[in-house]
Amino acid sequence: MRVAAIDIGTNSVHLVVADVAKDGRVTLVHRARDQAELGRGGTLGENRLARDAMDRGVQALTGFRQSCDVLGVESIWCAATSAVREAQNGSEFCKRVQEATGIHVRVITGHEEARLVWLGLRQHLDPTRGPALVLDIGGGSVEVILCDATRLFSAHSVPLGHIRLSEAVPQPDPPTVESQQALRKMVRKELEGVLRDIRPGVGTMWGTSGSIRALARMALLADGKPAPQSDHGLVLPRTAVKALLQKFTTLKSTRLGELPGMDSRRRATLPVACAVLYQLMKSLGADHLITSEEGLREGLLQDWIERHRPELLLDQPELTPRMRSVEHLRQRYDGDRTHSNHVRDLALSLFDGLIGLHGLDRESRDLLEQGALLHDIGHHVDAHDHEKHGQYLVLHTRMAGFTAPDLAVLADIVRYHRGGRPKASHRHFQSLSRTDQRRVEVLSALLQLADALDRSHQQPVVAVDVTTSAEGVHVVARCDDEAFLERWAAQRRARGLAAALSRPVSVELVRDGRPAGAREVE
Repeated sequence: MRVAAIDIGTNSVHLVVADVAKDGRVTLVHRARDQAELGRGGTLGENRLARDAMDRGVQALTGFRQSCDVLGVESIWCAATSAVREAQNGSEFCKRVQEATGIHVRVITGHEEARLVWLGLRQHLDPTRGPALVLDIGGGSVEVILCDATRLFSAHSVPLGHIRLSEAVPQPDPPTVESQQALRKMVRKELEGVLRDIRPGVGTMWGTSGSIRALARMALLADGKPAPQSDHGLVLPRTAVKALLQKFTTLKSTRLGELPGMDSRRRATLPVACAVLYQLMKSLGADHLITSEEGLREGLLQDWIERHRPELLLDQPELTPRMRSVEHLRQRYDGDRTHSNHVRDLALSLFDGLIGLHGLDRESRDLLEQGALLHDIGHHVDAHDHEKHGQYLVLHTRMAGFTAPDLAVLADIVRYHRGGRPKASHRHFQSLSRTDQRRVEVLSALLQLADALDRSHQQPVVAVDVTTSAEGVHVVARCDDEAFLERWAAQRRARGLAAALSRPVSVELVRDGRPAGAREVE
């Protein structure tokens, strides 16, 4: 069924259109955004929507309705947040929308807004990783949510939106340290009630709003990193937010476009949003946050799904968000699931047997598993250079549960699974941190050998045993059938593992207890 969700915010009106399958899977069809600025021109001072602001809002929704009609949308789920709910004439605006478009606008409370943000984000939350702290900085309010993948523990909506504060605490151009401190003082005061309920330092912090994603992109580019493929899963350190805050005090608004990554539509309020975010992160004890492109609009879609569950007969698989993303990608592109499953098992056996040497963590093991399951998806594009095609598919697919750094590691594990090693000319690999480069080198080498041990795609190797000593690493692959291709390929691919571990590696294939050949690689 094709469903549309519309979020009428203080700054922008957003539309997302998606197909909802019987199993509950959501496939994006269309996105749109109109910066109607409903909160501009009097909402705060007079608690009324300005006439021209309502005109802009109705015009935006009229265009969205036309898009929905063209796309064959069967159901529209629409919600309005702080600008409309606080305005004395908010009901007049909703009536105008109904008359012009036929769209029913549901005006939601701050708590309901927070709940919907959580619904939109929770597909990315891994229940094994503990609680999450979610921030959504809108034009009129800020939502602070403590939750995990299955429960919403606490939700607060505080009047700290960037448009609201821009009007309440007018900023000089450029902002001064003193004006920023005044903003931060207001934030601290509004957070007093939140901090009585939410202990600082609890949970991984996520940021779901456009202003937070814009700041994360700017921070990444300011650090000399390449432009990200998307604004989802970016890691934004608090130190980077502070650096941007200081940068804003040196430039007039007319020069903000000089900053890499600056969204011209946000020039008027982004310095305010930056000050708010910095104080939120400091007060809530977060050293960094992870960005998400999912939020209120996606929450509206999930809310629609929950309300229509009996009709959809949804099936909820017991998978982590990351593994759901991997499985969806495999369903689209993996032509030999038996092979990729077998390579996964062999790779994990090698990882476990060498844990004393490589010293990598559980998350690295998970990335190896995911890389093994996806290593051949590039065949869907072309067998030639399929490792590069696979890297592209991973990088250009929305994968719930992955941060951008982890997705970059996963893509490079796929990229180097055929035996090639990273080079200085490989810009994507060179953009990784030293720690992640090390992970790619070791994990891709393990995957290379595991893939070699099923070179024929016939699964002749049933298990691997690993022993380590001062002389090096010895891998015994136990076979239940002839394995000529595997013997040849394993002897070649062992060189990559030897280089990654900085010690000799030998591989021996054994059938019915008889050695089937071994070769040491320096």
